[in-house]
Amino acid sequence: MIVSLPGAGMMSKMGRCVVLLVLLLIIKLGHAMVLDDEATIFRSNSLPNDRKFMATVGNGYVATTVYSDTIFMNGLFNGEGGASHRARIPATVSVTVSLDGSTNQSYALDVARGVFTHTLQSEVANVQQRTYAHQFYSRLLVTEITVDRTNAIATREPQPIRVDLKSNMGGPSDDVEFHDGPDFQGGKYMLGKIKTPELKGGDKPIVHVVWTPVPDNITLPADQSTQTWTFITSISSNQKEAQQFYHNGMNLAGKGRLYSNHTQSWLNVWEEGRIETTGNLKLQQAIYGSLYYILSSLPPLNAPKDFEFFGVSPGGLANGKYQADYQGHIFWDQATWMYPPILLLHPELARSMLESRTRVLDAAKDNARKRGYNGAMFPWESAYTGHEVCPAPGPLKYEHHVTGDIAFAAQQYFLSTEDVDFLLYQKGYDFITSMAQFWASRTQYDKDKKKYVIKAVMPPDEYHENVDNSAYTNIVAMYSINFASKLAKLLGKTTPSNWTDIVNNMYVPFDQKLQYHPEYEGYTTNIQIKQADVILLGYPLLYNMSEQVYRNDLTIYERVTDVKGPAMTWGIFATGWLQLGNITKANSLFARNYKNIQEPFKVWTETSFGAGAVNFMTGMGGFLQAVMNGYGGIRLRENQLDYHPTIPEHTTNFNIIGLDYRRNKLNFEADCNQIRVTLTRQDKGHQQLRLKVKATGQEHILQPGVSVVFSRGAASIFPQTTL
Repeated sequence: MIVSLPGAGMMSKMGRCVVLLVLLLIIKLGHAMVLDDEATIFRSNSLPNDRKFMATVGNGYVATTVYSDTIFMNGLFNGEGGASHRARIPATVSVTVSLDGSTNQSYALDVARGVFTHTLQSEVANVQQRTYAHQFYSRLLVTEITVDRTNAIATREPQPIRVDLKSNMGGPSDDVEFHDGPDFQGGKYMLGKIKTPELKGGDKPIVHVVWTPVPDNITLPADQSTQTWTFITSISSNQKEAQQFYHNGMNLAGKGRLYSNHTQSWLNVWEEGRIETTGNLKLQQAIYGSLYYILSSLPPLNAPKDFEFFGVSPGGLANGKYQADYQGHIFWDQATWMYPPILLLHPELARSMLESRTRVLDAAKDNARKRGYNGAMFPWESAYTGHEVCPAPGPLKYEHHVTGDIAFAAQQYFLSTEDVDFLLYQKGYDFITSMAQFWASRTQYDKDKKKYVIKAVMPPDEYHENVDNSAYTNIVAMYSINFASKLAKLLGKTTPSNWTDIVNNMYVPFDQKLQYHPEYEGYTTNIQIKQADVILLGYPLLYNMSEQVYRNDLTIYERVTDVKGPAMTWGIFATGWLQLGNITKANSLFARNYKNIQEPFKVWTETSFGAGAVNFMTGMGGFLQAVMNGYGGIRLRENQLDYHPTIPEHTTNFNIIGLDYRRNKLNFEADCNQIRVTLTRQDKGHQQLRLKVKATGQEHILQPGVSVVFSRGAASIFPQTTL
């Protein structure tokens, strides 16, 4: 164990860090997770003027924007081709509560427990309304209203207390042709099919809805001091399942356990993995809010294996109506932006994100065949069928890097988990090799360059289309083929003879004079770009280059990146500068993220001026990567995990709790002076881990419950076996 103490001149500066660390350790000694309410409950006395900035609740199967007239369901889309969009289900769970004589009211989104609350107070009663998407019973959306009588007027005879309710269910759906069915256990029932299939002549998915009808008012009798009313909506593609979940929900509600079961399930999620900071409330709230919203669009941790997940769209599951929020489509955003932080904290959910692609592998193969290529070519935009649903001709025709993005995500998953089950039994190997086959057929050999090239593409910078040799596209293509080749070798399989040649001779544009990577062939440094593109080479691709070239790439592209572009870009710039040691510049660029967070419920917008997609999870993903991989210095390499933290500005403690590597759960805790790494759990199939401190060269075999403490600096963790 290595322990260092601050010098005498630093003691006053470090005192707060030491005190806070001691307090944190005292909390941990009780073996109970303690989440800070100030960091996890976003309170307000009023709702946002623009209701698109309202909080959302979801569980990966159903989601809604609070008080809206819409519920969306995982995988339920209406409309043909580019018109495919999330199908609206009337919001049977949406209720507005009012109380005569109320003098106080407040609203809160509690992301630790996954619930939105509305509280009203009057002289005679306190009323609390809770709205949530159940984190265990994933077909359920719930509104609970509790009325508590006060003792303010003890001398008066108690009177009945009436609370008025207004249903915000809205009108009939334009997307689903619903029909009423027979009531079920006191609940209403309707079923319907979408109106227009995604593919001409395709199937029309069915949805079943069972819900508790909302009366105009509820009354607390004069002889009662408190009562809770529960309104449940159960939604499924299967009638029996919808009814069973409704029955289970009402049964638990009757026992007073429905809400506690939900909140415990959310606390289990945070127990598995989270990011903690102290000293910077703004940062901590942004972290928890971002994780909450992304997790709300992913399956619950307890989801059954047959949970058919369709992926995370830029606006999440609660958004995606026609001609808004990218209509709920799945892009590169899932693989490149939302996926990396989830992989590190919740690899089982990362696998669900990959399986949203393996689910439609046949459609990707069909897409490649129709375009004249081999293997699997994933569409730029995907919805229900996995076929192309992009309404814009440019990206549809040219933006092919998405297949490389998905392949890179699969590579990261395998490096992190070595999940052989996914590889051998869940289409994983076919998935990975099919993408490599596509890229091998997409390249062509240029005799003049004596290199392999990829022509006619749109890079991540969508301001330019039909360009040749996008640096980013060519590298993810090369990575895809290289990864598939290594897996084939690992499994004793053969690959086409030209794959090695393509990997070794892929053309990547490089300007020898200016020592930087042109975005594409013919690019010049005065051309404006939309968003992060070439800077992705340094992170997350970890493409081999000198520090000077990386510095030049960051400097050149910062000058020409559109400041009105999407949110995720600035986190990648910050991550690059942190790697190069320019903390001041990194802090400045990182701070731009806050302009995209709309108060009071920390809802992200695509742009800093409130336009574009809402609730922009792509931006949240970029932000979280800047926290974990930028300030955390986490790098997932082929045979090691690197960690080199920088304490974020105005922060005293920075902890990554429950990072998962090779089926080991690890806590990384850093303060102003030292680092503590603790192996907290080893799951079935785990690999033994060895930690090496860079500054001293000392090595430690990580043992469960035993912390390794050393001076703040770089360290690496090596697994027992390597690829």
